[in-house]
Amino acid sequence: MKALKIIVLVLLSVVVIAYGMAFMMYRGIHNTVLNQTYYHTVVSDNEIPALVHGEIAKMIPDIVRDGLTGGKTITDPVQKAGLDAQVDLISGAIIDALDEEWIGDQAVMVTDDVVNSLTGETGELTAVIDITPKLDAIEQNIAKGLEQYSDAELMAMFGAPKAYIPVIAEQIVGQLGLPESLVIGDLVNVMAPGTISMVRGYLSLMNTWLSILILILVLLVFLILAILLLQRSSGMQWAGITIALSGALFLIVKSIYSSLERIGSLAGIDFGSLPVPTSMLEGIVKYTFSQMNKSAIVLIIVGIVVFAVGLVMPKKPKEA
Repeated sequence: MKALKIIVLVLLSVVVIAYGMAFMMYRGIHNTVLNQTYYHTVVSDNEIPALVHGEIAKMIPDIVRDGLTGGKTITDPVQKAGLDAQVDLISGAIIDALDEEWIGDQAVMVTDDVVNSLTGETGELTAVIDITPKLDAIEQNIAKGLEQYSDAELMAMFGAPKAYIPVIAEQIVGQLGLPESLVIGDLVNVMAPGTISMVRGYLSLMNTWLSILILILVLLVFLILAILLLQRSSGMQWAGITIALSGALFLIVKSIYSSLERIGSLAGIDFGSLPVPTSMLEGIVKYTFSQMNKSAIVLIIVGIVVFAVGLVMPKKPKEA
């Protein structure tokens, strides 16, 4: 009979530990990827706008060149020189217009929209990045850059003198084919259709089964069963050890998988090949996992308290 009780308690302990770890993982997700403050901190502390701006500065010249030539290779020295001048002018105008502050504002707006959608505060994604002010800024930057050229140089490049600079700048911006706005919902639906609704469904399910109230209920039921199957003090001690072990195991597993190298090997991603400094990624990973400690620490403390109560609790006297 005693062996059967131990087997039942072991099985119950496994269930409690598994449920507790699932709960802590979900709470960790809520404290990070479902928390707007998390994104604000990551964006500001890791200078994400500067990084994105730098990547844009690398990409724009090739995009502009392909747009001006239609993907053709220009070999004539005179034409190539004129093309290079146009590419430098237009690229500089775009890069200056898409400044770091604006990129940071858009990043915060988009992440806020995604979080609100995933947590159910809003329905579909509603964020729209307005490009129109930047198109005007690009046009003004191009016009300013054209002022450095003489009438003869402008006639050679665009077939019009300096008096037509505003018209030339407007035509260049029109040829770039830049959109007036970017609808985030449409972009997500094109690149990953159905992803938001699927994730929202999973999160709703997890929110139902991994709530704090259900965790408390699970722990109370386990505590009562442990007390019923063993003596009061022994049951309390067993329950305390199990609850504390759930939190401790979560912290151990989290620390094992919180390294960038381990994540890369599991996901099959070579982080070194990404256009992001590895040190920055490591910092984000460490910060993310550090936000998952609170629930585990609370469970460890609860487990220790329950265990301590079991230690000081007087044992039930054996029947004669």
